[in-house]
Amino acid sequence: MSMKIMPIKIPGGFAVTYNKFFDVEPVQSEESKGGLQNWGYFTQDIMQIIKIGLKKGKWYIPSKDYMIIDLGWYPDGDPNGEYGLSLAIVREDNSWDTIKEFSSKNRFEVKDKIEEWMEENIKVYSP
Repeated sequence: MSMKIMPIKIPGGFAVTYNKFFDVEPVQSEESKGGLQNWGYFTQDIMQIIKIGLKKGKWYIPSKDYMIIDLGWYPDGDPNGEYGLSLAIVREDNSWDTIKEFSSKNRFEVKDKIEEWMEENIKVYSP
């Protein structure tokens, strides 16, 4: 079975730095009670998108105080879990200041929210 990455419109000024966000439904495992057959698609680390900067015509990933969109599945691998989406600023000490959060079991709602947040923040926050 071939899985496809969830299609997301990424505007200029953003970089996908990690992506395991597939267009797939969670499938209950018959072998392990309470687990997912396809748990690898439903972990805490699914996708990260970073707001990148432009300096002298070249794109770069900021080393501090940059915006990130982070997607995971919580609890990790749990069939009763849901997608957890965060919009945050990553500080120099790697701490996060969360700006917005969203959660849903519906991957299409999550896709729409990711696109919405990027559109809202194209010019709002610039590293």
